[in-house]
Amino acid sequence: MLTVYGVTLILPKPKDAATEITVRETVGRLIEPWLERTWPESKRTNTTQVTARSSVTEKVFRLDVSEQHPTDDARQVTLVSLFNNVRGDIIIDIRREVRPTGPLILPRTRSERPPTALTSLVADITREFRIRDAQQLVSGNPIRATSSTEGAAIAALIEAPSRRLPLVVECTSTKGSGTTTGNDTARVLIGIAHVCHLATAEAEQGFNDYYGTRKASSSWVLVAWPRAARGIATTEYPQRDDERLVDELIAAAVGSLPLLPRPTARPQSPPKVPIQQVVANTTSPEVGDLRRKNQELEQQLNEIRDENDSLIENLTTTEHLSAKMAEDRDRYRDQLTALLTLRDDARQWNNTAQVVLMAKQSFTMLDFHPDVESRLGKAQFPPATNQRIFGSLLELNNLAARLRRGDIEPHLFNTYCAEKFNFAPSVSDNAINKFGQDYTIVWNGAPVQLGPHIRCNEARVYFYMDVKQRRIVVGHVGEHLRDKSTN
Repeated sequence: MLTVYGVTLILPKPKDAATEITVRETVGRLIEPWLERTWPESKRTNTTQVTARSSVTEKVFRLDVSEQHPTDDARQVTLVSLFNNVRGDIIIDIRREVRPTGPLILPRTRSERPPTALTSLVADITREFRIRDAQQLVSGNPIRATSSTEGAAIAALIEAPSRRLPLVVECTSTKGSGTTTGNDTARVLIGIAHVCHLATAEAEQGFNDYYGTRKASSSWVLVAWPRAARGIATTEYPQRDDERLVDELIAAAVGSLPLLPRPTARPQSPPKVPIQQVVANTTSPEVGDLRRKNQELEQQLNEIRDENDSLIENLTTTEHLSAKMAEDRDRYRDQLTALLTLRDDARQWNNTAQVVLMAKQSFTMLDFHPDVESRLGKAQFPPATNQRIFGSLLELNNLAARLRRGDIEPHLFNTYCAEKFNFAPSVSDNAINKFGQDYTIVWNGAPVQLGPHIRCNEARVYFYMDVKQRRIVVGHVGEHLRDKSTN
């Protein structure tokens, strides 16, 4: 069995059960006319089997349409499923499978360009619910940028942390009708990728200025994949046709499809089903009965296998979440222990070196440079400032843990810091040029510069982010380092 096309549409978790029923019924009202348009009941033959499993208001709904593949020795099965994920969001899954009907080993296409009849349902659903991806509407039409601002907006969409779909970016200002990714490309990729056209030289310039380098060009089509643990990957496709680009995007979408849960009810099949035909054509009632029972057993076995796959997926997800929760719990426990230790002996707030030492021992997600103590020296700050230092290091420890785990991408770390602290993401070039030795530490055998820093009243916490290893190195806790304001 090959899945040659697939789209997953996600509707946010409804606020209550009544809203969910309304949403599901709306999806059902979109499916019914689409089904009649694509496979009119009056024209269905014995080779076209339509099976509705439960109703759209049930937790798991599935519609299967099985027919002969137009060019292959196989059955072509279109599946439309409706179910909830673990967060309670409503998942609308539309996919097409090819199921060989014989034992012959034949070359088969791994992905197929969907016909309009199939993508029209995706378009109807996205239009009805105004489905968005990173605040961008999912549409079957290209996003057209004509100004520098609009070009930069497309680049910003690429960087959006919540983006789930790839972006296809083509510079079309000099191509006229020779565009590689046209309206049909956008139709085929609706729900799979955003297709964007930089339609003027200004839009192209605005897009590239956003990055400070030439990312988009009329010499290639750029595909920016969603953000993963290692950042945003991009692929450049040659300017010919969109066949390879579309095939690889559909294959990527298929690889991201969720496991389909088992329907909550037994199939509600049309009157003429294969087993009834077998029984009708069998002269021996006993043979027909055995075949029917065998088919029922096979169906039950498949349902058990599907349920087992779903349980394994849920178990894997649960184990991953449990590990994260256990890690957070242990870290919070250690932090609370350190905080209570200081609280029970208020005199320790008078000793800045002791506060820094306690933070160094307790906040294991931070790397404290060996020179932190010597840099602090004999400097002493008031208890209120020492409490600010300790609290800031505690919060920085939590952010560092999320950075290591991949919950925060390195280029967004300063944004999270700005929300938590009185924070400066860097120091001035003048400070680096005049007092570079103050900001330089040795990390992993190489000199690096401290820049981001947290203001804790009159004290400062300077750190360095090792992007490659995803680690935060605290290099200085103490007085404000010299800068342009220093005489």
